[in-house]
Amino acid sequence: MELQETAGCRKDRELTRPERPGQMHNRGLVRLSGLILLCVVLLNLQVAAEDVSLLKGRVTDVGGKGADGARVFVYNSPDVRRPADFISSPADKNGLFRLPLPPGKYWAVARLKKTEGFGPLMPGDKHSGDPVEIELGPGREVSTDFTVADLREAIMSRTRTSEGPVKISGKIVGSDGSPLRRAYVFANAKEKEPGIPDYVSSWADEEGRFTLYVPKGRYYVGSALEFPPGRDYLIYKEMTLDTDKAGIVIVRGSGPVK
Repeated sequence: MELQETAGCRKDRELTRPERPGQMHNRGLVRLSGLILLCVVLLNLQVAAEDVSLLKGRVTDVGGKGADGARVFVYNSPDVRRPADFISSPADKNGLFRLPLPPGKYWAVARLKKTEGFGPLMPGDKHSGDPVEIELGPGREVSTDFTVADLREAIMSRTRTSEGPVKISGKIVGSDGSPLRRAYVFANAKEKEPGIPDYVSSWADEEGRFTLYVPKGRYYVGSALEFPPGRDYLIYKEMTLDTDKAGIVIVRGSGPVK
């Protein structure tokens, strides 16, 4: 009687059939290639991790308290009036932040906004002033701290240390004589003082009126439309302020600013 081989028996026989030498060699090459690829990936990850630099630090307000929720904006050029190249996560309740970055040269500022988003600063928003230049080497950690303030806090922090301040007041107008409400006046001991001005007024009202308090002395008095002053700041004149002065009219024309 002749026995017929079933499909199941043929499958079992094929599975248990020994591999030929060529098949074993090819399988070994595949495994070796996979191992080499894994080693290359791990090596690249290690090199990348070693190249990443870290910018860390603390953001505080003018009173030294941690600026909870502040962000650090990092740029690859001194021009910070544009979208940032890198932005940190919000600082914690102590104002601490950490931002991994590729090695390179950067300029950084800190901002604390009352509203979500990354648009222009509004009244009550806080800013650290002029950008801080930072050099990051491969795998290096750099610690940089920032102090943020808004117009009102800047006024309070300056006038608290002033004794017998002089009051100057007047109006800020455009070249056509119309009042400018989104402007303010500042006074600096030096003509070009980086960061937050020495003394600032509050925002001008609907009629363009301002009031500024400073200690007696000689100052460069000017106006600006952004806080801290941007490239649009304008020096009105150098003034000796030893008594109150009223009726000052600061005209913001369309010509070049100093």
